[in-house]
Amino acid sequence: MVFLRTRMGRCPASNRRDRSPRLRVTRTVAAVFVRACVHTFVHVGCGATTGLAIAQTPSVTGAHAASPAYVPSPAGDASRSSLPDWQARDWAMACMSCHNAAAPVTAGKTALPALEGRPAAALMASLRAMRDGQPPATLMPQLLKGYRDGELQRIADYFAAQPAIAPR
Repeated sequence: MVFLRTRMGRCPASNRRDRSPRLRVTRTVAAVFVRACVHTFVHVGCGATTGLAIAQTPSVTGAHAASPAYVPSPAGDASRSSLPDWQARDWAMACMSCHNAAAPVTAGKTALPALEGRPAAALMASLRAMRDGQPPATLMPQLLKGYRDGELQRIADYFAAQPAIAPR
């Protein structure tokens, strides 16, 4: 909590006389508390390793330098291609509401085909064609309208990497 200014009463002649004498003490106590916390964090317990990691972190520039959550990956880390594409998974969740094996089927309607395990090239061709309105459909062109080719490719790659689901 930060207390910037407190007033004991109204004095029309001067604002200095009506300030609380505790204001200076509150700021001093807060400064000592912050210094103690930083010292404890850096030099004691887990702070010792954290302080060392911060000291050895290479300098970064641009948007990463402004981000408090950015931690550069070590050089020996796994390549980006082996990590899951979480953004593509989130985009694919919109497709899963209809194209999932557990999706509800309306009476008299056939189930929509599952997308998991299909080749990425075939999915990409279908997605691109539906986005462009071929064949004419009511829902898919509207859903795909805002996606760029790179985003559609990431969605197709995500579904191609999933294990195929047995038909119902």
